[in-house]
Amino acid sequence: MSLAEIGHQMASIFLGGWDKTLETLIVIMLLDYMAGVVSAFRSKAVSSSIGYKGLVKKATIFTVIILAAQIDKMIDVENHVFRNCTALSFSINEALSILENIGESGIKLPEFIRASLLRLKQQAESEMDSSTGPHDKRSKSSRKEADDRKREQRDGNCRRESFYGDYL
Repeated sequence: MSLAEIGHQMASIFLGGWDKTLETLIVIMLLDYMAGVVSAFRSKAVSSSIGYKGLVKKATIFTVIILAAQIDKMIDVENHVFRNCTALSFSINEALSILENIGESGIKLPEFIRASLLRLKQQAESEMDSSTGPHDKRSKSSRKEADDRKREQRDGNCRRESFYGDYL
C-alpha cells in the first residue's frame, strides 16, 4: 500500500473523505500561518512559542472537524453537513485572521473583502445558532436576545471589526 493510499484511507475514515471544502481550509490555514509569520517579522516580534501555539491551534481545528465528520457519520448524513459547516466557519475565521495580519503589516485592503467575510461569518454563525433552535424551549425573541448578547460579548472580546476599521 502506497503512502497516497494510506492518506486517502485516513482522510476517508477520519474526515469522511477529501473534497474542496477541506482543501480550501488547508490553503487558508497555510496562508494565515504565512501571513502571521510575515506580520511577526515586520513588527519584529518573531517568537517560536507563538508560532508553536498557532500550529497547535490549527491541529485543534482539525480535531474539531474530525469530530464533526464523525457526527455526520454517526447520524448517517451523506453530504457532510456538520463537517462542511464547521470547516466553513473555521475557513472564515482563518480568512479574517489573514486580513488582521495583513492589516498589522500596514497594507490596506478593499472594504468589500472585509465586509464579505464578516457577512459570511455572521451568516454561518446564525445558521449554526438556528440549527439548535427547535430544541430550545425559550421563545424565539428570548433566544434572539440571548444570541445577540452572546454575539456582543464575543465581538467585544475579539474587537476584530474595530481593528479592521483602523487598518482597512
